[in-house]
Amino acid sequence: MINTLPPSAVSDYPAHHTGSNCLTPHGKFTALVGIPALLTPYIASAAHHSSVLGTESTPLFLILFAAGIIAISAILIIGITSWGHKQDQIQSMMPFCIRYLAKSKNEVEKISAAKVLGRARHPAALLILTDIVNDETAGEKLRSAALESLRGMSRNYQKYANLIDEFLSAVEANAHQKIIDLLITHFENGGTRHVQSAYVIGREYIRLGNPEEARVWLQKAKKRNMRAHVYVNQISQLISACTRNLIDAGDALFRAGRYHEALERYALASHDLGLEQKRLYLAHLRLACTYCKLERYEDAYQETLLALQDQHKTDTLLPLNKLLQERLGKNGGSEETKMRRDRISAEIATLADSAMAEVI
Repeated sequence: MINTLPPSAVSDYPAHHTGSNCLTPHGKFTALVGIPALLTPYIASAAHHSSVLGTESTPLFLILFAAGIIAISAILIIGITSWGHKQDQIQSMMPFCIRYLAKSKNEVEKISAAKVLGRARHPAALLILTDIVNDETAGEKLRSAALESLRGMSRNYQKYANLIDEFLSAVEANAHQKIIDLLITHFENGGTRHVQSAYVIGREYIRLGNPEEARVWLQKAKKRNMRAHVYVNQISQLISACTRNLIDAGDALFRAGRYHEALERYALASHDLGLEQKRLYLAHLRLACTYCKLERYEDAYQETLLALQDQHKTDTLLPLNKLLQERLGKNGGSEETKMRRDRISAEIATLADSAMAEVI
């Protein structure tokens, strides 16, 4: 069984992190507990000699007893330090393993990384392995390796043993919502909120075909990742996919004349988008045209101003902006004014349809 990072990862991994095998924390503790038992015969022997020889041998007993205590303390310190160093090694290995799982095209490298994560005894590793096991696009050997790693964690990581078993049952039942509920309960409601938990929740919502909720959680993961630096481009790529999904859904609804629903999708898609992304998806144009079809002219006018400010489709939006400005200025109650408003409204609707036809 491969228990180390793939060879191609070695150049990226710090030289002093060997990733060598060592006792688990439980094994170290058991070994350390046995040390006093080994020293007990010597202390008992010293006490026996002290009782036989009288008070004159008391200093000898005290010296032996003190030496035993010092030895135990030294071994405990060495053991704890060694265990801590091992945990640091594993913690440092996780980003490399995650990167190879996400980016490598070599199945052997991915499997090796999954096996290393199985030794991590860390919530982040548990979360990543859960995601792999539940990923139907992953290779069968990789999913099997992740499954074995999770089973190993269930045996050795007592803090999350029951949770891992629940995860595995939910995966077997293809119960994505159950996995989401478990993740929120154990990793989001109090305590440390890991970037991996928000990431995996987002992925689960994608599997459920819910890009709205997926995008919300992936945005949380992106913010956490600014501090943790765990993922490279994976989160942004998934957010872009969710945004594209929402835009496409909005376009389909707009074509079907379901403007309220289209507006909802466009609003969700444009939330938290940067300037370049708004340009890419023509977010302000889509919102402006949808507002026009709903006869929400003030909102449409504001969106055209934002679009022109960001230089989005100025040749299309400038005429629309002028018509909207004119329509908003026609507030009189005369019959002539009403007819003028109706004519401008019809022109606005036609121009909005024409503008949307260019982008969808």
